[in-house]
Amino acid sequence: MIHREEFRAYMKAANRTSGNDQDRHLSEAQMIAYCRGEVSAAEREAAEAHLVGCEQCIALFRNARDFLEPARADEEEVTAAQADEDWQSLLARVQTASSTTAGDAGTKVGQSDFQRLRDKKRSLASRVALALAASLLILLGGLGWLTWRLWQERESLRQSQEVAAQLEVRQQELEQRISQLERSGGDQLKQERDQRLAAEARRDQLQNQLATVERAWQNIPVQFLTLSSERGAEGDLRLHFSTSAQAVLLRLLRNKPYEFPEYAIELLDQRGEIVREISRLQPTGDDGALSILLNRATLNAGKYRLRLFGLRGTTKKQLGEYWLSVTVGR
Repeated sequence: MIHREEFRAYMKAANRTSGNDQDRHLSEAQMIAYCRGEVSAAEREAAEAHLVGCEQCIALFRNARDFLEPARADEEEVTAAQADEDWQSLLARVQTASSTTAGDAGTKVGQSDFQRLRDKKRSLASRVALALAASLLILLGGLGWLTWRLWQERESLRQSQEVAAQLEVRQQELEQRISQLERSGGDQLKQERDQRLAAEARRDQLQNQLATVERAWQNIPVQFLTLSSERGAEGDLRLHFSTSAQAVLLRLLRNKPYEFPEYAIELLDQRGEIVREISRLQPTGDDGALSILLNRATLNAGKYRLRLFGLRGTTKKQLGEYWLSVTVGR
């Protein structure tokens, strides 16, 4: 009886140290509790499920069952010496199991420390990886910025080259234009010089003609004829050319010289053909006379009809018709 109580105490100690892991073999304490019916329904089901496929636990179950059952009539009486020997053997096995359990616990502790160390290394590796990733991102960002700056500089250089090329083309065009202007300017200067020389020659010619006319005007006689009637006078108007005069300045006088701003005169021969037509005559001087220069070469001696017209804008009004007798002599 004493040995059974001690055995139970050792079994409880072994049970406390061994744990309730169902993945392992059933301990002797668990097997004794199972045989005595001191386990819960869930533990009983787990033990029975384990005993189905584990030969080692089945052998332990048989030993525990034989140990707990009372001695049968055919069994021999166990002496005290044999009981002590069996007890010492069982105690040794229990102690061995306890040391093994403690070793497993130490192993678990070592494994736990190793797990923590491994987790620490993993955390450190993760931090290092994050730092490397951040550095890589920063490096990639810097490379991207440098690439963008390089692209901008290339674009700026390309645009500058294009502008320089355009300016060079523009400069060449301007140089060609200046050359053309110089050539055309030289031609224009030559043309202007020729025109100036021609104008100077024309001026000299006109001056000579003017001098000739002035000398001729000094010898031109002046005759005044008065137009007494708007419809014609009873007597003829007489114009006389001396043999020495080549022309005569005829000045016609009217009663209302400024009635029209301009006048026109037609000279017709006896056949009615116009031999001289003068327009845009304006009254001049205080007397408002109309001056007509008649050349002897264009008027032969004879009778002519003189028609007088008044001009105002596009209106032409006949004011009178007169007979003009032309004579030549001393």
